[in-house]
Amino acid sequence: MLNTYLQTQKAKIAFLVTLIMSAVILISTSGPASAQSTRERLTALEKQLNAVQRRVFTPGSRFQSGNDTAPASGAAPVELSSSEGGLVADINIRISELEIQIRDLTGMIEQSTFKVDTMARKVESMEKDYEFRLSEMERGGTSGGTRAVASGPSSSFTPPPMPITSTPKQQYDQAYSLVSGGDYVEAEISLLQFLKDHPADALAGNAQYWLGQTYYARGNYNSATRTFLEGMSKYPESTKAPAFLLKVGMSLNNLGEKGEACEVYRELDARFPDSTENTRMRAAEERKAGCS
Repeated sequence: MLNTYLQTQKAKIAFLVTLIMSAVILISTSGPASAQSTRERLTALEKQLNAVQRRVFTPGSRFQSGNDTAPASGAAPVELSSSEGGLVADINIRISELEIQIRDLTGMIEQSTFKVDTMARKVESMEKDYEFRLSEMERGGTSGGTRAVASGPSSSFTPPPMPITSTPKQQYDQAYSLVSGGDYVEAEISLLQFLKDHPADALAGNAQYWLGQTYYARGNYNSATRTFLEGMSKYPESTKAPAFLLKVGMSLNNLGEKGEACEVYRELDARFPDSTENTRMRAAEERKAGCS
């Protein structure tokens, strides 16, 4: 009976060692410096478990001799000497303590994994923002814009509010400078106000496009899709018409609607074959959506 019990504990210890090694590998690949202390604790636990294994399951010991077989049915259980009983109790206590520590460390690992995933999502959002900024720089900006695109994510320039008597062009330029500075919340407010005040202005199509971009840059693809579609409907003659279609496709693709995105890209090719959006950008976006 003792031999059977010890074999069960050996299997349990082997499982705990495997769990600890997996945790060590996970932490070593996650990268954050804060994982150093957790990794050291797991290594210490592994050493303790190995020490228990060496103490109990050393080849040639009486526990490995095969003499401690389970009693026949109905026979009295094997009685342990005081030293054997103390050893078994010590093993139980050590394993219980190690299991508690492993549960605590597992929780810490899960928290670290969550933080890494959160950072990855933030990096992905920043990459999309940079991609947008670079594409606009390659195209030379938009007509009507008077400020260059901000050179980095740390830019926080916010122009002073325009006087109430500002012209539509001044109001548009202020809103556009907020977009180029990455202040998308304030840009959204300014662009909505411009479209409310000047829905028929020559710059209204541009304002509608940049309004959609404030949603797209923040990952609000539902609002972005709706805004770009409204722009295509309200301002079909705008110079931004090809851009409206391209961004509708990109927003749909980010929403997982890849088939619909491909249909929009085909429409872009049919309606605006010579546009920059079609000749330079459509093919790359079609590959992202897996269009055939």
